[in-house]
Amino acid sequence: MVGERDWSRNDDFRVDLTRPPAPAPGELDYASTITAPTEWVPYVYTDSELTAQAGQGGLSIASLVFGLLGLLIAVFGVWGAALSLAAVVLAVMARVTERRAGTAWAYGLWTGLAGLVLAVGWVLIVTQVLTVVPG
Repeated sequence: MVGERDWSRNDDFRVDLTRPPAPAPGELDYASTITAPTEWVPYVYTDSELTAQAGQGGLSIASLVFGLLGLLIAVFGVWGAALSLAAVVLAVMARVTERRAGTAWAYGLWTGLAGLVLAVGWVLIVTQVLTVVPG
């Protein structure tokens, strides 16, 4: 056929439209940007670190349990103050030592503080009742 081109031959039909890369002014060389800064690289835990982390969380859970018990008992009287105080102390300890404990320590802290507030309220109510002079 007339005017038909044989595409199977590799001749100089393709035109090279690319030019060699030139760095832009102020741009870093590619070789200097191959690795990311270390603060951008996520930390990968080893198996031994993961098994060590799996056992942690005891202080947070204890804080939550003591906080709930202290709050429940403080609703009915001042006797929940000791458990609530223990919950607050355990929550602060868990916040410092257990990095992957989640929010259990925060719930323990808030329930412990609420139990302490209720216990202080009971103390104020009882002292007001006892200091009233019959007249």
